Amino acid sequence: MKSSPLFSKSALPMLPPGLQRGQRGLSRVVVGTDFSLRSEFALARALRLPLGHGSIFCVVHVAPLPDGEAGPGGALSGERCLRKAVASVCRRLRNRVDVEVQEVLHKGDPVEATSALARAMGAELVVLGRPHVSYPVRALAEDSTVRSMVRRLGVSVLVVVPHPVRAYGRPLVAVDFSRESRRALELTLRLCPSPAPVNVLHVADTLEEEAALRRDHAPAERWLRRRQEREDQARVALGRFLAPYRETGRELEVRVRCGEPAEGILAEAMEQGSDLLALAMSAAEARTPLTEQVLAHASCDVLVSRHLPPAS
Repeated sequence: MKSSPLFSKSALPMLPPGLQRGQRGLSRVVVGTDFSLRSEFALARALRLPLGHGSIFCVVHVAPLPDGEAGPGGALSGERCLRKAVASVCRRLRNRVDVEVQEVLHKGDPVEATSALARAMGAELVVLGRPHVSYPVRALAEDSTVRSMVRRLGVSVLVVVPHPVRAYGRPLVAVDFSRESRRALELTLRLCPSPAPVNVLHVADTLEEEAALRRDHAPAERWLRRRQEREDQARVALGRFLAPYRETGRELEVRVRCGEPAEGILAEAMEQGSDLLALAMSAAEARTPLTEQVLAHASCDVLVSRHLPPAS
């Protein structure tokens, strides 16, 4: 294993063709740290992720400009703490001689620097820490680092909350049958190798239909029947969506709800005791209210799957 301040510009393609793509370990992982307790949890979580042969594990610290001026001997602020963190990673991965551990120290805007690094090395996943959810729950602040990272990075982000770190055992993936949600499921399968069962949820948005029925003073039986029809349709569609993955032997549990999507996702995660909640974010959309609502309220780790289209 070697530690290097440089990073490779070569990148393996995300989610290559073939049904076995859900079983391959990660090849490029970036962990952001500010040396806080939540960053320690993020680093501990990243070290539990399945890493593929010849993978790169990069720890990055971005010092704000006022604190990032050259210190004694020309060292940047945070250099000693970063080297200590990387040394700890090397000890943890001492049996993985095929894994290259890298350290990157920048100064400036954390989002811009991390985004440039992730693009340059073809990162598949960026891992960040987040404080515990406090009550009453509030929306993420506009200047929240987590919010900015999810909006602007352009790659998948795993947001880790402080909790005992163990291998994921109860993942929940929210899908809407889009190509993006298919990628979210595939990435989750890679993060949670067998035999962990994966709950796959689709929330049918029935709010407008039910509101229209109530405005028409329709009897309760009518909109309850309509809700049941929507659930049955969603269950059939979800079964078709999951058919290719069942052929790989993975245990997938179908979950269907009706109502407001974010509320349904959070309620299902709470009821299932999920330790990982995964959802997709469009590559073209920088602001997704559903994603940010889930990030603000979820009490477990949140995986936001996002992949930019290949450069033309």
